[in-house]
Amino acid sequence: MSWTVIARQDWALTVGERSTKYLLGLLGFVVVVTAYVYPLGGPGPHTTGRFAGTVHGSLTTLVPIVGVLLGYNAVVSERESGALRLSLSLPHSRADVVFGKFLGRTAVVAVALVAALAVAGFLVVYPFGELEPLRYLVFVVFTVWFAGIWTGIGIATSIAAATKRRALVIALFVFFVFVMLWDTVDSGVTLLLNFLDLVDGELPDPLQFYFGLEPGRVFGRLTDGFVDPSATVEGAWYLSEWAALVLFALWLVGPLGLAYRRFARRDLA
Repeated sequence: MSWTVIARQDWALTVGERSTKYLLGLLGFVVVVTAYVYPLGGPGPHTTGRFAGTVHGSLTTLVPIVGVLLGYNAVVSERESGALRLSLSLPHSRADVVFGKFLGRTAVVAVALVAALAVAGFLVVYPFGELEPLRYLVFVVFTVWFAGIWTGIGIATSIAAATKRRALVIALFVFFVFVMLWDTVDSGVTLLLNFLDLVDGELPDPLQFYFGLEPGRVFGRLTDGFVDPSATVEGAWYLSEWAALVLFALWLVGPLGLAYRRFARRDLA
């Protein structure tokens, strides 16, 4: 299992970088501060399940940028330096390299998230909050899964691009479209269709499904459906939290799998 060797090496390399510490420190700081402020923000009950519905909005912005910035240079930097060809001359396949780096870098983000959410859960519960252990555990799993999706997207750009600069541009473009622009386009389409009297208030279910394909919105539906007792998921069956669970799985394997197909046939010279 040579991918485990690569995963351990990549873990050590990633953890040792100063930029990684800054990114993960910012992520953890926002989660913990949100937990500290949450009980002060309004009437109860204050539970870890409801806190998940509060903090997931910050996570849908911060986790993607952390994931793509950790992932975009995972492979392409070694390709530019020639280290990738040296690795492949050892008993490592291209699949070992990609899978090992995905696991190593996702594990770095996952450890930081689990630690931050553990501290956050304590702050929510102490002294007057309520722990909902199963709901909160599910939320932690979904959050780590979400981090894996965006780290995978970053690594997908790293194996699809020929240079480090191009990989960074593609990764930031994907982040900008899905995280910064997607809600604006959704709101614009909604306003336009309402102005034309084609809809009354909300988009029809098929369009809601289309705009809901964005990973952060899938994460939000999972949080609303499985974690936050104060939230509800409405609409057609394909807008349910169970359909979102399938989409979440596809986001985890899809981008990286498609990029790997190209990488596996590519000449690295």
